[in-house]
Amino acid sequence: MRSLLICLIVLSASTASASTRVTLADFDDVTPPFTVWVVNIPNENASVRLSEDHPSGGAHSLQLHYKFLANGPFQYLGIPVKTEILAPVHTLRFMLYGDGSNCSYGVRLTDASGETHQYGKNTGQGGLVAFRGWKEVVIDLDSAHETWDGDKNGKLDYPLTEVSIGIGQPVNLDKPSAAEGELYFDSLAVDADKSVAETLGLHITVVSPEYCSEVTGDVRVRVSAPGCKSLSVKCRKGGGRFGTDSTVAAVTLNARGEGSFVFPADRYPHGPVTLRISGASGNVADNCYLQLYNKSGVSDRPGMPADPPPAARGMSLVFADDFNTPLSISSTDPKAVYYDHKPPDGHQDFSVHTFAGRESSRNPFAQVDTYLRIRASDATHASGLISSLKSDGTGIKASLPCYFECRFLGPNAVGAWPGFWLMTDYLADYKLKGDKTPCDELDIIEAYGGEGPRRPNAGDSYMITPHCWNQGDAARMLEKKAFEAMHNPIHMHKFGIPSSWFEAFHTYGCKVDATDTIYFCDDVEVGRHATLPICKEQPLFFMINLATGGGWPVDLSRYHGKADMYIDYVRVYKQPK
Repeated sequence: MRSLLICLIVLSASTASASTRVTLADFDDVTPPFTVWVVNIPNENASVRLSEDHPSGGAHSLQLHYKFLANGPFQYLGIPVKTEILAPVHTLRFMLYGDGSNCSYGVRLTDASGETHQYGKNTGQGGLVAFRGWKEVVIDLDSAHETWDGDKNGKLDYPLTEVSIGIGQPVNLDKPSAAEGELYFDSLAVDADKSVAETLGLHITVVSPEYCSEVTGDVRVRVSAPGCKSLSVKCRKGGGRFGTDSTVAAVTLNARGEGSFVFPADRYPHGPVTLRISGASGNVADNCYLQLYNKSGVSDRPGMPADPPPAARGMSLVFADDFNTPLSISSTDPKAVYYDHKPPDGHQDFSVHTFAGRESSRNPFAQVDTYLRIRASDATHASGLISSLKSDGTGIKASLPCYFECRFLGPNAVGAWPGFWLMTDYLADYKLKGDKTPCDELDIIEAYGGEGPRRPNAGDSYMITPHCWNQGDAARMLEKKAFEAMHNPIHMHKFGIPSSWFEAFHTYGCKVDATDTIYFCDDVEVGRHATLPICKEQPLFFMINLATGGGWPVDLSRYHGKADMYIDYVRVYKQPK
């Protein structure tokens, strides 16, 4: 997935010549906020924003305010555009509105290996802003240029991951001089051998409503998928054991790849829903997952069932939470039900979007109707975890035979990592052994969001991962045997479950007894292994989290920097003594 730091991608194609004109940015729409990097000047000496003052083609251009100083080493700056150019390109072009300042201009490209390719005045591709008004800058990408870092092979290795427009301070008689002013940019594009979709991949964008927003009634959804002629839209409905799938719309797009459809929210489940928007062009395809919260709609089995699950029959309910009362999550309140980090102190927190406390300004938790929502957010660089074990060792725990389950809906964004997992209580020995304390871990579900090359290709799959931590070679062999018994990844369709963890709510459970540890999805057994040693000795506690990362790239930009996990309920059972 490509992400632009300064605008939504808008693509266009021209067939007037053998090459295809592919627009990377037209600076009319912006998500997430654009940025500028600087060298040898204070950060506040440069800023970028959309402006209506000097549009070249559309309604806006990108305005750069710069202030270079007379003293110090040579000063320069760059405006980065994240992209993913998959097929060969030969020419890069953009419109530049000059101010006659004699600042220098050029571009930098970053390739798949991390090598930087610089085209500037020194190598004959850039120039000086010795003009006023609009001028098209054309860069020959096949010409000789400067390179550094990466594999240092001097070649553009695809995909290209970033384009930066660079501006340097004026130089008078070999001496850098002060300058302050405004420059404007528009219509950043490349000339490519392939089609728009083959060059940049097909990329479906929802223009409105906002991702993760609340909706009601008939909702007009505007979409953009340049290079594509039509899209299909599907969404799960309630009914029966697993619900049913439905086609919301078949969308015909105009020549610019724009279109819209109506989502009749009243006909779909009340609460969180995911619209799956899919399209293809030739041999390239794309899926976009629009998370919405339906404030209207019909009830879809909200809340906890009255009866215990089949795997917990004969056991007693020791804890249940369907999140229909005010949230009780805290780092500091000893009376809170949940601790909001991995105990004891959160120093083992593992998310790229760091786990934040509920009392902090970066609070990732919210109660929405009778759901706990955990949000991963670029704006706060935060996500969230709840633990049933608190830092003082108190909390919800159960010794075997026991059963834990959680019903939730996760997000399929690149790098999203929702999970429900158990650990044996390691805090009794933690003061003596610290992070080397022996313990077992049972990851009931580790779901990895993202699709495409170098990404998990989530589909209907998730992982079940048992661990024996700090227990020596013999335990590592037990862990290996347990993992192999799972036949990961778990493909939900294989077990007769027709929807995935990001399309609809599912209940994930784990039963632990003296001989076997058995994993369930919607009360269907999906795997089992021999019970691990410390699970037989120590009580287990649970954690539920929306993390990001897990060894995969993280990029929430398609969804405007937001991804939501909704937890319906959690229950714990154990065998009466």
